Amino acid sequence: MSRVEFFVFLLAALCIYSAVRGGQPERRAVMIFIAGFALSIIAASPSDYRFTQPEIGIFIVDLAMLSAFVLLALHAERYWTLWICAMQAIQVLSHIPIMIIPELLPQAYFVIAAIWAYPMLIVLAVGTYRHQQRLRQFGADRSWSDFSPLPR
Repeated sequence: MSRVEFFVFLLAALCIYSAVRGGQPERRAVMIFIAGFALSIIAASPSDYRFTQPEIGIFIVDLAMLSAFVLLALHAERYWTLWICAMQAIQVLSHIPIMIIPELLPQAYFVIAAIWAYPMLIVLAVGTYRHQQRLRQFGADRSWSDFSPLPR
């Protein structure tokens, strides 16, 4: 199994788990992940040039995902959203070295730009699991903060 196949399997498995077992914040995070994955495929450079130069399209997708995760964190009554925002911010910042050092190896750029997706998915799965624990323990789990205009 290649790393791409493994990632797609992990993405599918954890997103299905979070979509089925999670609350509204977890489901919205799933939508952000799936949209980001699809848009990143579309925005990537042709395979011969991929990660040999700044991936501006992927950078824009990562910025959009960061914005979406920040909005989610501002409204959700979940701590895991802050962790995902921090990791996505690092992912966005990972595009800067190739802009400054064009000689950076494509493999290093790829690893730096892609590695944070794995722990982000794991954080989402742990957040979904904790949501299920709170439901069992308290019978309910608030999705949105008191300051959020989103329906409760």
